Amino acid sequence: MTQTPQAWASVEIVLPEEQEDLASWIFMQNGALGCEIHILQDGTISIKASFNEDDLNETAMRSIEAGLEEHGMEAALDTLKLVQIPHEDWLAKWKEKYEPFRVGTKFVICPSWLEDTLTKEMTEGREVLLIEPGMAFGTGLHATTQYCLRALEAYPPPKTVLDVGTGSGILAMACAKLNPKSKITGVDTDPVAIDIARRDLELNKVPNIELIVGSTESVMGRKFDMLLSNLTCEDIISLLGDYVKLLNKNGRVICAGILKERFPLLDKEIKKYPLIMEQTEFLGNWVGVVLQKQK
Repeated sequence: MTQTPQAWASVEIVLPEEQEDLASWIFMQNGALGCEIHILQDGTISIKASFNEDDLNETAMRSIEAGLEEHGMEAALDTLKLVQIPHEDWLAKWKEKYEPFRVGTKFVICPSWLEDTLTKEMTEGREVLLIEPGMAFGTGLHATTQYCLRALEAYPPPKTVLDVGTGSGILAMACAKLNPKSKITGVDTDPVAIDIARRDLELNKVPNIELIVGSTESVMGRKFDMLLSNLTCEDIISLLGDYVKLLNKNGRVICAGILKERFPLLDKEIKKYPLIMEQTEFLGNWVGVVLQKQK
C-alpha cells in the first residue's frame, strides 16, 4: 500500500521585530511545528509558522487571530495569509537552517543529524541534548526553555524532580544529564507529547525518567524536591495549590512561559501560598521565576 505523503501548510505574518517572541509563542500554542523568521528592511520581520495541514483548520485560525488581537497585534492581521508547503521541501529546508548552539555554561542543543559535526571545543564541559524537528517549544530555541536550562545550573537537580508539561522531555533530560542520581518524573496531558518524549529519551540515552500521561493529579500523594513548570502564567496560577502539596519543605519550582504583562497576576497569587519568589529574570516579553516553599 502506498503511503499518502504528509501535507503541510503555513501561516505567514509581518509585524515589528519586538513582537517576534510573542507572535511565535501564539503560533506554537496553536499547534505550529516551528517558526521561520525573516528580517525585513523596515524594522519588521516576517514569520512563517509551519503546521500539519490537518491541524490548521478554521478553529485554529480563529484562535491564532484572537491571540494576536489579545496581545496587541491586530494591525498585523492585514498581512496574515495561509500558504501551502510542498511536502518534499519542508523538512529539508528546516534542517538546512538548524545548527548546534550553546545554552548557559552547561548545555549544547544539537539536532540529531548533526551530532557527528560536534567538536571538542563546542562540547567541552557541557552536556549534549539531541533534538529532532517538530518539537515546538521542546527544541530549546525558545527563551523560556533556555531560562529553565540556565536556572538548572544555579539550582542543580536534587533527589526528586517533577517536570509538569514535559513536552519533548528536554528539561527532564537536562536534569538527568546534570544529576544521573536524580529520580525524575515527567507528566503531560498530551499522549503524543509523551510518545515524543520517550523517543527523545532513547535518542539521548537517558532511560531513567518516568513518563506519565496526565498532570499533577497523576502524581498527587508523592513528594518532590523540585518542580519544573514551563507553562503559561494562567496554568501556573491554577496549579499553585497542587505545587504546594507536591513540594517538600524548601523545595523549588522553576517557572517560565510567563508573559511580562501577566506577571503581576502571578505575583499576587503567590502571596496566598507558603511560597517566596527567590529569583526573577525578565527575558524580553517573558519572565522566568524560581519559587521556594517555606513550610
